[in-house]
Amino acid sequence: MRTMLRRLALISTAVPLLLGIGIQSASATTHTADGTAPDAHLSAAAVTLVTGNDNKDFDTLVRAQAETPSGRVAADFSDVGTEYGDNSVHGPFMMRTDTGVTAAMLSSGLVRIAIDPNGNDTWHFSYSLTLFFSDGTTFVVQAGSLSLNQDSRQLTTPFTLTTQVAVPDVVGASQSSARATLQAAGLGVVVTSAVDPTCNFINLVMRESPRAGTVVNVGSTVTITIGLKPRICP
Repeated sequence: MRTMLRRLALISTAVPLLLGIGIQSASATTHTADGTAPDAHLSAAAVTLVTGNDNKDFDTLVRAQAETPSGRVAADFSDVGTEYGDNSVHGPFMMRTDTGVTAAMLSSGLVRIAIDPNGNDTWHFSYSLTLFFSDGTTFVVQAGSLSLNQDSRQLTTPFTLTTQVAVPDVVGASQSSARATLQAAGLGVVVTSAVDPTCNFINLVMRESPRAGTVVNVGSTVTITIGLKPRICP
């Protein structure tokens, strides 16, 4: 219970940022508290909806979803029967969550907001959606200056989830093996060479930068240095 209250408190800090957003243009921002481990599972999600100067009617259904690139619904919320009055805040609402979804699966996802009005309705709004992961990190998608109506019933906000990984230890590996290991971890590879005065790493990786165990963002580049044989080996 205390953990959930802390999560709700995190979301409530973002709501005041949305209250002052106008309705003339659309924008979105995303951020993480820390980089999320690729294998961390989605543990919970919540959405807060902030109405501008045109409310959502009580008989208009609203739905918020977070989806993977393949279209798998990672988090889902729907509400009908509630009027979202002008300049009002609703939420945070806890969303139904697919805990089988990992951070890697959400590396480039999207948030979908849709309405199903009973007749005509126009709704100006902003939202903040937070994803909570099993490694304790959170990811927030915020979008403001949005509008939906009976003729334009849904919108999507793409996001890129920042994930992190520890650099694998490839010292002593061949160039091809090191490249395969690093790429499997989601890292780029730059290859350099230098004379190995010890003769212990000839045609092998004698150092890597960043060093093994360093936590970096997925997509970062690791430089490996291949040892060359000196004129004379000790």
